[in-house]
Amino acid sequence: MIVEVIDVPVRYNGKTYRTGEIFEMEEPHVDENIVKVISKVEKEPKTLDSMTVTELKEYSAENNINLGEAKKKEEILAVIKLEENAENPPQE
Repeated sequence: MIVEVIDVPVRYNGKTYRTGEIFEMEEPHVDENIVKVISKVEKEPKTLDSMTVTELKEYSAENNINLGEAKKKEEILAVIKLEENAENPPQE
């Protein structure tokens, strides 16, 4: 979320923001007693290619994709993409 400091300085992620300064703060950390919400930041969902190995493993578990022996990112991506293509073959 984009927030503005209301009155007292706010320390967030190692930086101090003074009254009137605007910065981005993660929603769970927003305290409307010290900052005013200016706008919400809509984040684009991550693509498979931009996910980390941990995120890919979580994604495969959530989607019931068996990774077998795949350990490296490229191997995991190949298994996921193969599985998803098998479930949704291209339309001709």
